[in-house]
Amino acid sequence: MVVATQLHPAPRTEDLLLVCGIAGYVDFTAGTPDRHILTAMTVALGRRGPDSVGIAVEGACGLAHARLSIIDVEGSPQPMSFPDSDIAIVYNGETYNYLELRAELEAAGTTFHTKGDTEAVLRWLAKEWAQALPRFDAMFAFGAWDKRGERLLLARDAVGEKPLFYATPAPGVLVFGSELKALLEHPLIDAELDENALRQALRFRAVFSNECLNRGIRQLEPGGYLEFSRDGLKTGRHFFVAEEVRKARKADSGLSDDDLIQRGREIFIESVRQRLIADVPVGAFLSGGLDSSLIVAAMRKVRAPDAPIETFSVGFVDDPHSELGHAETVARAIGTQHRPILVGPDVYIRRLAELSACRDGPVSQPADVAIAEMSRIARETVKVALSGEGADEIFAGYPKHAYANASWPLRKAIAMASPAFAAQLAGMIGMDRRRALVAFRAMAEPREVDRLVQWFSYLDRNGLREFFPGLGWTEADMQRSVEMQAKALAEVAGEGPLYRMQAVDFATWLPGNMLERGDRMTMAEGLEVRPPFLDKELVAFGLALPDRLKVRGKVGKWIVRQWAADLLPAQIVNRGKWGFRTPLALWFRGPMREMLHDYLTGQDGLIGRYGNAKAVANLLEAHDSGKMDASDTLWTLLTAEVWYCDVYLPRLKRRTVDVSRGIKPRVLTSRNESAS
Repeated sequence: MVVATQLHPAPRTEDLLLVCGIAGYVDFTAGTPDRHILTAMTVALGRRGPDSVGIAVEGACGLAHARLSIIDVEGSPQPMSFPDSDIAIVYNGETYNYLELRAELEAAGTTFHTKGDTEAVLRWLAKEWAQALPRFDAMFAFGAWDKRGERLLLARDAVGEKPLFYATPAPGVLVFGSELKALLEHPLIDAELDENALRQALRFRAVFSNECLNRGIRQLEPGGYLEFSRDGLKTGRHFFVAEEVRKARKADSGLSDDDLIQRGREIFIESVRQRLIADVPVGAFLSGGLDSSLIVAAMRKVRAPDAPIETFSVGFVDDPHSELGHAETVARAIGTQHRPILVGPDVYIRRLAELSACRDGPVSQPADVAIAEMSRIARETVKVALSGEGADEIFAGYPKHAYANASWPLRKAIAMASPAFAAQLAGMIGMDRRRALVAFRAMAEPREVDRLVQWFSYLDRNGLREFFPGLGWTEADMQRSVEMQAKALAEVAGEGPLYRMQAVDFATWLPGNMLERGDRMTMAEGLEVRPPFLDKELVAFGLALPDRLKVRGKVGKWIVRQWAADLLPAQIVNRGKWGFRTPLALWFRGPMREMLHDYLTGQDGLIGRYGNAKAVANLLEAHDSGKMDASDTLWTLLTAEVWYCDVYLPRLKRRTVDVSRGIKPRVLTSRNESAS
């Protein structure tokens, strides 16, 4: 039997911000894994699991776990194993159908020792190993060790809600963890910079391939698994979204539009009900937009009429277009205990380096910081929050989806215009200039894959080459940076433009940015986020819908609006997509100006190594003077510099010094360390 060592619960203080994180390694060459390394890995993941940590060693495998208790709070310690099973597991996530999974095994004679979901997963793995993965209606990442077969199974949920990284730094060795920083605790891991991953981070504000910013570390893809044994490593998939969409189309082919609306609503309501299962308080993020408002309305529908519902919203100082008022309208209509949170530039100045360390990379979007701050406040009263991630990707809610079928003559005309003209025209017709410029850059690209990736990029090809010439940006570099998007397009060959656009977002933007943001910024505060729109059945249903139920005219998420019609105030149902609008243009000319200039004019950072200092200085001057709003581009440059200077370089330096002295590596985890 694998014996788990339960360490003392980690304290939560301002300086040691320690829901769940998993880590471990297999070494078929060195005998017993080093408990000191495993302990260091749990410390690196401390922010994910403030309730308890544990370590287990069995043969060539060592497992480590940092836990936030959600279900079976007093029981279900991890790493988990039992005398009547060969399997030991570390599990991060929630299995929503665990009661059904448990009941099926109990009916066949299996005895359970805990009340939680982790044992249900363990027992099914013992019975079917990787073939059990499609059974799990869950968000998860786990490592399971079969001591008799001497094999490790790593797996990740269908959509990529929970992260899982791995590396094979030497023959017979595999290291894994929930976050990149945990792997860096193993002395064999290569911590050097991966320049191709860096190109993706600068181009897309996220790394969309399975590569990582540290060379040699990879991320297991959503819906994927791998097995590692003495025979080597093999990979597979347990969820193919294109195949599931085809199945959903076939199953729903005889339904009318009204039937599809009703069926989708039922799946959505059930998804919300499942995600309320917990032995701790569950709240919700409420922006006042369609998605989060509908989730809260569904929570009220499935809960008792007088059951308390806690909701949280975030807005910005100096923002004339704050959504806080819309959130309060919904809160009053539904009857929630609502808490609005106002975030100012001081929070960004204070927390940007800290949160970059949490993300192990540049903070992608300005909203990330606000979400972390909202999570900090929410964690005072709840441990779980429901959130609206995935609705735009699955049901076509972004403004760009209205242009998926844009004709070649229109795109050609756009390509012949200048960006300045596009911005000027947008201002004349009352369209948001920033969005107009994004649309112009994307629709001007001649190749489909380049059009699709440009929608979420703050920098086009010329900008990338202008500001970071040292990274090359050859045509081969450009093509390599879109390999994941090209692969996603190949899997939906012959499909219509709207679904193809969604397929690319589902494979890249959703897991690589939105879900990574949702995981890191909430887990940084010990809060678990659950997105009901990412239920596996709902994902396949939504992507399989005919275009007319997704977009009508310029109105996206049409079917979702039908679900909301009798649950929400009309002004919420009919609102257009707004999103988080941080007043960076103003802040970069005011309270954040000194920080911005200090980072972007330094000699020892990313710009000093790869950049064009004169081009950056000209951009700063143009923004300062009001000649242009360069806040999006400046945000990309600033966050890249903060990560490189305050996270990457200190980690690399400390690791290099420690290894040279024979000391086990230690990475940055706390806000004090990341800012030093």
